[in-house]
Order: sequence, then structure tokens, then C-alpha cells
Amino acid sequence: MSALALILNKIGIAVQGSDLSENYLTQTLRDRGINYVVGHDAQNITDDIKLIVETSIIKPTNPEILAAKEKNIPIITRAQLLAMVMSEHVGITIAGTHGKTSTTAITSLMLEIAGMDPTIINGGVINYFKSNQKIGNGKYLVAESDESDGSFVTLPTFIGAVTNIEPEHLEYYSNNFEKQKSYFERYIAQISQEGLCVLCIDDLEVEKLYNKLKNNHKNLVTYSIKKAADLTASNIRADVNGITFDVKFAKDGREIKDLHMSAYGLHNASNALVAIAIADFLKISDDKIREALASFSGVKRRFTKTGEVNGVTIIDDYGHHPTEISTTLKAARQLVGKHQVILVLQPHKFTRVHDLFQEFCHCANDADIAIVADIYSAGQQPIADITQDSLIAGMKKAGHKNVLKLNNETELAALIKANAKPGDIVLVSGAGTSTYWANKLPEQLQNLQ
Repeated sequence: MSALALILNKIGIAVQGSDLSENYLTQTLRDRGINYVVGHDAQNITDDIKLIVETSIIKPTNPEILAAKEKNIPIITRAQLLAMVMSEHVGITIAGTHGKTSTTAITSLMLEIAGMDPTIINGGVINYFKSNQKIGNGKYLVAESDESDGSFVTLPTFIGAVTNIEPEHLEYYSNNFEKQKSYFERYIAQISQEGLCVLCIDDLEVEKLYNKLKNNHKNLVTYSIKKAADLTASNIRADVNGITFDVKFAKDGREIKDLHMSAYGLHNASNALVAIAIADFLKISDDKIREALASFSGVKRRFTKTGEVNGVTIIDDYGHHPTEISTTLKAARQLVGKHQVILVLQPHKFTRVHDLFQEFCHCANDADIAIVADIYSAGQQPIADITQDSLIAGMKKAGHKNVLKLNNETELAALIKANAKPGDIVLVSGAGTSTYWANKLPEQLQNLQ
């Protein structure tokens, strides 16, 4: 939403907005002259407002929505606004359950380095651009799509990608994973045959869709870091400077050796393959592909280092789905060697913890210590037996030998000091307020010395 607000602001449309709390983009909005209000209140809907844009999480009973309806102000969704912006461009969208933000960022940088000057709308701040959006003069628009309300199937997409498909946002899909998967099938099927759709066949559900659609859709390109595909990454090496890998194109046997990114984890080699496949389709040279990957410096809140105190590194990460958490822990494990990985987990949404309870119970297996905070509600009502305590008990039952309860965020620094040693990584993971904990933690640890 903030990316769209900033883009509208840049083209001279007056924008204001509200949210339940401050966040790391709040000041950026205010610096650009966008009125940002904390809290939802009917009084925010003044007579000069001509259009309301709502996210998928907003309920019909929201006071601002009720006030807009009373004043007969049109209400559209974020996806509808994004589709309007995209209609002026050739659309490139990235879909999937995980990895969309980083993949969108790498793809955006690929087009930027190639001189295509794309417009960009992303779910996280791309460090290279110091923003989650950019207005370009080129014909392409690169956007992260949103499957939380099924709206990604309506975006005008000429080039698309699916990174993976797992149960997520099931409250929208009537708690039916088959229904969720059908939306991804629609997304793939509606992309023009003259365009491109890049699919990760390392993911079982994506591979099933590829096998179902491949005979009638000749615009599908597969990628993998594990098996034979149209585009593969191999010889993946990791160190403190990031990852290095080789890429091979099956269609002509072409290889690009020793591509390097300042990013961590096998999953980022996989994410890079999407951008490389799109670059190949757009006839971007191998040299520009190499330069773009070397220029990638990550996305804010995606394995972002916030500080180091006495040899203990603090990492802020947005991961809030069990697969994301597990994948990021594996990346951290590659870096620490014999040292510890300490996970600080703020579970996000009662419905997500309910729907994926067993997955959450096993997601911290690569952490030596798991510190579990209370569930961040994101405005949801509690669900019986889905609590901080039940999740901790479930993780212990699943075999984790060192799960600690965080009674209050003010206790976090003392818990870390008592358990962390030089060389350890503390991974603070979640989509709620945990980012503030991660950013305050280095100073708090320093004050405890």
C-alpha cells in the first residue's frame, strides 16, 4: 500500500492513509507530504476524499469503510488500484507463497541494470533503490502480487512467475487448499502465450500444475536448484560474503559461471533463477545478468543485520510462515558453523498458527534455542487452544529440546545475554512488531554489559 501511495503522490495525486501503528515506512510517507494517521477512525474520512483503497485484511465493519459507504465514496481494493497502474505498462508479476519480495527485487534490479528503467512496486524496501517503489520511464512494470485475497489473478500480467504454493491465507479460500491452488492455476493460464511464466518445479504443487498445463501452454519455463529443468543453478557455495553459483540453460546448453550475490541461503539462488529466466526472455546479456546479481544488496527485513554486540549478530527477518522461518534458519545455520542459531519467533495471526500448527511446531528444528513470543493478532480474534503456551508445548512435543517463553519483549535482551555466545546469530522473525525488537536489541544488549 505504501508503494502505491508513494507512486500516486509522485504523479501529483493527493494521498492520505491510516494504519494501526507506526512502522519503518511511516516517516518516509510523511517526508513526502502524505498524511499518515495512526488508528482507524470515521473522522479520517473527510468530504474531500474521492476514493478509498482497502487491503484484504480490512473488515466491512471498519469505521473508515462504514464512513466511506455513508458518504457514497467509491471503495476499491489494493489489487484494483495496482491493476489500474499496471494497465499503462507491460506487467511483470511475481506470485507464490514465499520469496515474492526478494524475487521481485532481484527481477527489478535486473531490468534496471539492463537500462530498461522499470516502474517497481514491491512489498519491501529494496536496498539498491532505498525504496519499495520507483517510477520509471520504461515500458515494464515489475510488481509483487498478493495471494491473500485471490486478487493476483486479475493483474494484467505479460510475464509472471510462481515461486511455490503452500497453504496460506486459507481464511480467504474457505479453508480449502484445493481452492487456493486453483487460483494459481488461473494465474498461470491467463498469461499471454506470447509472454512468459516461470515456474519452480522444486515445489511439488507447482510441478503438478506445470505437468497439467504444459501441453497447452508453451510459454512455461521451469527452474530448479535440485533437478533437471529449463534453467538450473548448481555448484552453490556460501560464505560470509553471500552465495556463488553456476547457471545452465537447457535449451542451448549455455552456462554462466560463478554468479555472485550478497545474499544468503539456497532459496536466494532459486529466487535469482526467476530473474535470470526473465532476463533471458527479454534478451538481457549475460554480462548484465552478472552485474545485476552482484549489485543486489538485499531487501529490508529479509535477513537484515541490525547490529553486533560482543560477537553476537542480530538479524531482523520478515518470515512468518513456517517454511519461511525454516528456510531462513537453514541459511543462518550455513553461516555459524559450530556456533548457535537462536530464533526469536513472534507468531503472526491466530488463523495462520491454527491452520499450520504442526508446521509451526517443527519450523525451529535448525535453531539451537527457540524463544517464542505471544501471537501477534493482526486484528484477529483469538482461537481456542491456539496460544503462545500451546505452541511452545507443541514444539517441545515435536522434539525441540530448548524452547523458551518470552513473557514480555522487555525481557528479550536479558534472555539473549544469558544464552548467546560470541559467533552466535540471533534471528528475530515475524511480521508484527518483532522488527522493532530486532532494531532495539543491539543497544539493549550493549546497555547490559
